[in-house]
Amino acid sequence: MNYIWETFKMAFYLILVIGFILAIYYLIRKRFNFSSSKELKIVDSMRLLNGENIYLIKVYDEIVMLGGSKDELNFLRSWSISELDIELDELENDKEEKTIFKDKLLKILNQKNNKQKKNKDNSGSDHNGK
Repeated sequence: MNYIWETFKMAFYLILVIGFILAIYYLIRKRFNFSSSKELKIVDSMRLLNGENIYLIKVYDEIVMLGGSKDELNFLRSWSISELDIELDELENDKEEKTIFKDKLLKILNQKNNKQKKNKDNSGSDHNGK
């Protein structure tokens, strides 16, 4: 019995099967693109300390802010697109628009935080005055 010939045949068929599996994988991947979606799009991301990130994601007609690390992902906040008053199509092509987008988000966050602080201060002064 010729062991070299048997080993060669076995290696050939193994390579043939692996090539067949890879060909099917690439055909399926091209035909059905599972990674892209029209309703879900990452608008922007910002890296923070210790491997933490903040993501702005467009989901249908809302912008959702998610924060997290390698291990977890948390919902932080959401806004309707009409509330932000910005064109997302232009945002993808222009870096200057991204800074405008971040500035608008920071402005909205600051306004809401200031309102909350004023409400806390007013409620605290009412209790102290009585």
